[in-house]
Amino acid sequence: MKKSARFLSLALAAILMLAMFAPIAAAETAKPETISFFIDTVYGSMMLESTFQPVVDKFKELTGITIKFIKPEHSVYYDQLNLSFASGEIPDLMELGSTNYPTYATSGALADITEIWENSALKASGVVDEQYVDALKIDGKLYGFPLAMGNGTITYVRQDWLDNLGMATPTNYDEFVEMLRAFTEDDPDGNGVDDTFGITAPGLINGETPYDIYLREFYQDAKPDFYQVDGVWVDGMQQPQMVDALYRLRDVYEKGYMDAEVITNNTSAAREKFYAGQVGTFNYWAGNWNVTIENNTTKNFPNAKVSPLPAIAGLYIERPPLALAISAACANPEGVFEYLLSYAYDGGEGQTLFTRGIEGINYELVDGEYKQKVDPENEGKLFEKVIGAPDLAFTTWADPVKLDQRVIDSKAMFMANRTFDPVPPATDVWKDNIAEVIAIRKEAIALAVTDSATTPEQAIANYVAEAQPFIDAILADLNK
Repeated sequence: MKKSARFLSLALAAILMLAMFAPIAAAETAKPETISFFIDTVYGSMMLESTFQPVVDKFKELTGITIKFIKPEHSVYYDQLNLSFASGEIPDLMELGSTNYPTYATSGALADITEIWENSALKASGVVDEQYVDALKIDGKLYGFPLAMGNGTITYVRQDWLDNLGMATPTNYDEFVEMLRAFTEDDPDGNGVDDTFGITAPGLINGETPYDIYLREFYQDAKPDFYQVDGVWVDGMQQPQMVDALYRLRDVYEKGYMDAEVITNNTSAAREKFYAGQVGTFNYWAGNWNVTIENNTTKNFPNAKVSPLPAIAGLYIERPPLALAISAACANPEGVFEYLLSYAYDGGEGQTLFTRGIEGINYELVDGEYKQKVDPENEGKLFEKVIGAPDLAFTTWADPVKLDQRVIDSKAMFMANRTFDPVPPATDVWKDNIAEVIAIRKEAIALAVTDSATTPEQAIANYVAEAQPFIDAILADLNK
């Protein structure tokens, strides 16, 4: 990962020279002729040019501007983005996740759009929920605009299993663990076979921030990350709450209530086990995923019902929003903001185009009610979005298509039980040391939970002994 970070630093150095010679914008914002847009949108389906070309054509018809979408495969998105910087073919606009956004921003790769936003007609319109804009500020400066609400994960449970067992929805940790026990030991699917367990997850710790997003019932007030306590940065692994969290995880793992393969699971493996009726509880994204999870489960079990749970210990976590960031090498950042971003989030025509797509192609009026049409790249699935998901809108936009009630309920429950996670730091010292800390942290948590010969206290002590030089460097830098 260090090699990758150094490669990125070299690539970004090239744009600093370009930015020095970028033309000075005129007093009146000039309309760009073309905007290149490097985009990932991992939960979208727009890979084929034929899918997004109608949107490109419609936007040009409405504005006279050509968008050039560049959409690599998700697995190589950042590799391709880095290469675009190294080659000098730098996009005007790019999508960046919470781990990469601060790195690009503090490396000088992104335009500072603080004043552009503050002086914009979009801000003055009042249609934007500004907490999502503020969530992307780094040291008071804004380098990206939210693609959508950050969203986060919520715990889903097989409601039909609870009903079969005559159990109520758990409201505290003890009841939650009792539910996991019953799902493991009391034949919740009624097939007479001992073939179920309580909970699964894609790992004991997430691969990127927020690291504790998938197992909130167990981490609770512990946070396996660096964070501030009374204005001082600390290492969460060395805080007393972490020992308790690891014992909670260890307890359900040793009793067999947790998936024995939790360490090696990825997100798709965790989902498939839930769909297959092997497990009754897992934590995944709020909103539209509630429908997707239930629909996939009922393919195998027609009477299955999937319900989201209120947070029972601590809060769910809303990650920082994905950022749409303008390159520092962009010749006309004001134009990109005014004519694309402000239009795409105007709470009206533009937002409908960049969310729902085009009437007659992506959605249609049926018996007086707007409905989604079939996704052209996923037969049997409805078209979800162009860029911003409709259930993650952070403006006062009136969606022409009525959301599924399950989406509404899941999202409402998440919003009532969530707290924001901040954008992570991205100093040079942080970037040089964090990869080693994450690797050692991940190993320590795995040992504490799954190795009966290693107690959580011993695992943390091993972590400190191995990671101390990196931890000390990070904390000294953050607290200077």
